[in-house]
Amino acid sequence: MVNIFPRIPFSKFKIGEWGSKIEDKKWISSQPIATTTAAVMQILATVPRLSYCRPNLIKHSQSKFILRDGTVVKTWTSPFLRDDYIFLADSDGKMIYGGYVWRYKEQLKDAIELISSRFT
Repeated sequence: MVNIFPRIPFSKFKIGEWGSKIEDKKWISSQPIATTTAAVMQILATVPRLSYCRPNLIKHSQSKFILRDGTVVKTWTSPFLRDDYIFLADSDGKMIYGGYVWRYKEQLKDAIELISSRFT
């Protein structure tokens, strides 16, 4: 059998971005994080077991309210696992922050109410 493919040294291979990484990139905000948004992120950090989520899931979310600095707070509940998601998005709808909880939904709802009362 004849090898029709030329030998390529291993050092010539480049690892590129593909698949989900490219998909995720178009949903991530490049805007700097404002102080109001940073304070909201600190409140969200107090929610137990709040895990980061994939940026492309923001496309399923609905706007809840807008913060003083123009950041949009969005939420979504997964129809399959019933996870509750929260997103902070810039004015273009791109994700600044995204997280989800499965077990501590009440704490997330309390945090969202606190954010709404303090920062809108």
